[in-house]
Amino acid sequence: MQSVSHIVDYLRRGERLTAEDAVVLWREAPLWLLSELALSSKRAVSGELVYYNRNIHIEPSNVCLFNCEFCSFRRRVGDVDAWFLTLDEIEERARKMQGTGITEVHIVGGVHPDHTIDLYCEMIRRIKALLPNVAVKAYTAVEISYMSRREGISLEEGLRRLQAAGMESIPGGGAEIFDEELRSKICPDKCSSEEWLAVHRAAHNMGIDTNCTMLYGHIETIEQRVDHLNRLRQLQDEAPGFNAFIPLKYRSRNNRMSEVGECSVEDDMRMIAMSRIFLDNIPHIKAYWVAYGKSTTEMALAFGADDIDGTIDDSTKIYSMAGADARPTMSVEELEALVRDAGFVAVERDTHYNEIRRSAQPAATMQRSQRGQKIAIMYGDDPNSDARLRDERVDKEVNEGNNENRDMKSVKSSNKGAERGSESGFRAMYKRNIVLWTILSIGAFGLLLILLLYFGLMIFTRHSKSIVVPNFIEMNLEEARVMAKDIGLEIVVRDSVYESEIAGGVVIDQMPAPSSVREVKVKPDRKIYLTVNAYARRMIQVPYVANQSLRQAINQLERDGFNIGKLEYVPHTYDGQVVEQKVAGKVITRSTNIKLPYGSSVTLKVGYRSGKQITAVPQLMGMNLSKAKNTLWTSGLNVNKVEYDETVKDLKDRRLARVYMQTQPAKKGVVRGTKVSIYLTCDEKLIDSLSKITDTRSAYYDEQRRLMQKEAEAEAKAQEEERKRLEAEEKARAEAAADSLRLLAASEEQVVASVEGATDVDEE
Repeated sequence: MQSVSHIVDYLRRGERLTAEDAVVLWREAPLWLLSELALSSKRAVSGELVYYNRNIHIEPSNVCLFNCEFCSFRRRVGDVDAWFLTLDEIEERARKMQGTGITEVHIVGGVHPDHTIDLYCEMIRRIKALLPNVAVKAYTAVEISYMSRREGISLEEGLRRLQAAGMESIPGGGAEIFDEELRSKICPDKCSSEEWLAVHRAAHNMGIDTNCTMLYGHIETIEQRVDHLNRLRQLQDEAPGFNAFIPLKYRSRNNRMSEVGECSVEDDMRMIAMSRIFLDNIPHIKAYWVAYGKSTTEMALAFGADDIDGTIDDSTKIYSMAGADARPTMSVEELEALVRDAGFVAVERDTHYNEIRRSAQPAATMQRSQRGQKIAIMYGDDPNSDARLRDERVDKEVNEGNNENRDMKSVKSSNKGAERGSESGFRAMYKRNIVLWTILSIGAFGLLLILLLYFGLMIFTRHSKSIVVPNFIEMNLEEARVMAKDIGLEIVVRDSVYESEIAGGVVIDQMPAPSSVREVKVKPDRKIYLTVNAYARRMIQVPYVANQSLRQAINQLERDGFNIGKLEYVPHTYDGQVVEQKVAGKVITRSTNIKLPYGSSVTLKVGYRSGKQITAVPQLMGMNLSKAKNTLWTSGLNVNKVEYDETVKDLKDRRLARVYMQTQPAKKGVVRGTKVSIYLTCDEKLIDSLSKITDTRSAYYDEQRRLMQKEAEAEAKAQEEERKRLEAEEKARAEAAADSLRLLAASEEQVVASVEGATDVDEE
């Protein structure tokens, strides 16, 4: 394994980054260095340009066959907030976009169990009929894989039919993380990574360009991220066709993985930078502003991104439902200002990254109403204005002709009615309306057929069946298996931990997890993934975390199953950097190959700059134990002891318990490494009442901490001045000693010279 400096050297020589070295660079390189390397790679591709486009999204439905753990968008058939857009509604949305200048319609949504490939093709055809000059980028590989399998056709045939309907490009969604073990935890129902790659490979071979993505910032590791990027790079080598890579940040609101939380902005920047550095054969890296927000997107441009997506016009809900901007919209002026403020040149592009140059247009032509369209036609700026006027004249003539025909038909109908006046009853009525009755008969037969098919499916399939997920936590594994089998579910042990206070074989966690807010339902035969307490601890390789920031080191250790035993602080050049790690008193180096039981403790020695040894105690009130510990560690403090009150009686209560008291008050200034004890309860009223008392104390301790920090900085300054004074005195003493030595040497030379002179006189 090479050092960061060696990796940087060969990168600057233009050599390709290996997967192994990418992990090292990702973990160990300082952020400024990644920015420098990524910007160099970015400028080699697009110079100072940053792209955007004028686009809208159409999301036909949020009803989805798959039930991914991270998804906030998915709904079931019959849910109150589920939606399904009819073809007419989709057509109406496209009609409203006429004359607005958009160049792309982006179509993705849930994998609706009833949608056929013909329906998907018809969506595209209707949009292209109204917006012939607009590119349609439609359907993720997950959707295309499903619709092709459902239709019983090959991927190539499915893509050909979509392409014939007007699809020009494929978005990159649905990739998530390619590691199959991780996919089994977060999206077990979705197509495999190989199936996803197969769709894009087939598209590229057919000349259809695509984008690619990664969902990051949840429970994946750096190694899994690099593996994902490596597979994308390999596919691009084999079958070029990716236009852009889009890192999609996991947003944690309103889904079953919410407790995971969200990664930091620093992690976002590392993700963007490493994507640009590693994916040397994919032209563009997109910082999707809807996922990041505007300020983080602007920052991402300094880390190698050269695309920020487009205007959106409040047309997507996927990220909004997960906690991002509720109404994502940016004007062209705002997009260009964002790029300009970041120090780059904004360029409008089309779907295929061709530059678009527009002449100045009256503001009225950009209105998205019918009035705006008419104004556009008046100014002659609408490229379809002549065609529209021509179509309006044709429609008028056709309508006039239809009116004349209706008048003639009514006259003829009256004459025929008079001739058949003698006929009466049902037979006469049938003869007079034979066509109408034929249509009604066909309709009734079709309706009967649909009803028969519907009820047949209800009887002979499990389409309408669902099972409420039970709570397996605290059950013995065998008991959980028996219960699951009885109700039609399958148990899979996804992980094991070791807690000495809990019996072996007891279920500690499950996915999907039961909810106290709503019933969690799944289809029969669904796999339920359990975490079980092991009878003995499993052995895990201790990761090397020195030279990382404290936060990064803690996150990596926790992901790998280790705890922080103690934080030790020492003066150092870099504040908050892990200087050394130890296990049971033994220093761990990069070459150390050691395995320890799951849950073992690691001691970290962390550096701090002079005058920065004071830190603020965080507010832990209301946090669960895991979050409270992590918050203390990342604040530079140690966990002393953990105690539960009488309301916490079993394992379930421990998982629900929240902090109600801590030994060091929030915002108090203390020396880094100070120990803090944590007290937890299940009594929400106790937490609420003590929170009010804590809030009144925080201002006082905040002021005290600032005073302590000033004193520490003053002391550090005095120490620095004293050090300089002592150095000056030592330097003066050294110079005086040197002068004395020079004088002594000169005196000795004079004596020697005198002696030599006297000797010469004697000889004479």
